[in-house]
Amino acid sequence: MQEPVCDVPSLRAKYAATVEEDLELVAKERERIGLEIAALQDRLRILERDEAWLAGMRETLGSRPAGAESVPPVAPVVAASPAEVSEASLDTVAAGKEPTLRELIVAELVRHGGPCSSHDVTRALDRAHPRRRIKEPGMRHALEALAKQGRVLRVKRGSRVFYVAAAARPSTGP
Repeated sequence: MQEPVCDVPSLRAKYAATVEEDLELVAKERERIGLEIAALQDRLRILERDEAWLAGMRETLGSRPAGAESVPPVAPVVAASPAEVSEASLDTVAAGKEPTLRELIVAELVRHGGPCSSHDVTRALDRAHPRRRIKEPGMRHALEALAKQGRVLRVKRGSRVFYVAAAARPSTGP
């Protein structure tokens, strides 16, 4: 009788499991880095907007010495109703500025009216704004940030997560 030198099927299964674990680790790391990049891009856009605003204020103030007159900081606009969201979006467009990703997300959630997954919001914004490259990890990060700000409500149903605009209350059914 021949005795097997090594058990080939169990060795293959062991290597397959190791490869799967490694692939999962790489995917998680890639997603984490993608979220960090999205967060940094959001911060960069905010800083660029603030810089443009401050440069405009410097021009408006002319040659006044620093500290001669304090300028109050601009508070962020948090829309609480669909009408306010529409007005805020219209004001942004009227000012010639492109709306931020977070403004677009809130407007889409208000337009939809019901719970949406991050995938649903990403698809809707991809169709509405094809020139903007919106990736799923960045969308999830933006939705979670909006949830922390209270502009979006996070609804968990089983293992799935849905988001609803804070102006539109979620249904508590399954």
